[in-house]
Amino acid sequence: MPEPFFSNNLGQQLKVLNILFEKDMNNGLKQLGITLTGTQTAVLMQLADRHPQQLTQKEVETTLRLSHPTTRGIVKRLAATGLISTTPAADDRRQIVLLLTDKGAAFLDKNTARIQSQVTHSEAKLTSQLSTEEKQTLSQLFNKMIVSLELN
Repeated sequence: MPEPFFSNNLGQQLKVLNILFEKDMNNGLKQLGITLTGTQTAVLMQLADRHPQQLTQKEVETTLRLSHPTTRGIVKRLAATGLISTTPAADDRRQIVLLLTDKGAAFLDKNTARIQSQVTHSEAKLTSQLSTEEKQTLSQLFNKMIVSLELN
């Protein structure tokens, strides 16, 4: 009997790996008492990194390679928690500018080190079966694959 098409399909393996990594990351954040997802925290940290410069929703989509509906949902949830606010851009009202609120800045002041620690922990768990050389090779291969797909 032939193997199922998706069992050794690289794309499917990457998808499963992504799902498992996100679950581990989100569960780790939850155990720390952080009720946001890894992607939501990435958006907050991106806002903090850009402060005081403005960041648009479109820039978040591009940087994190998310779809418009996914980004819009994340932005709505973060705004509902009071961690960010949104406003139309002055020069193009179709663009949504994201702003870190005082509550969002306080959240990051309190939790950035813990979030970064969880990322490090999840990545260490992910690569625990790999040698240092294999980790470097894997990173190089992932970068090549990303470039290949972005070029086409």
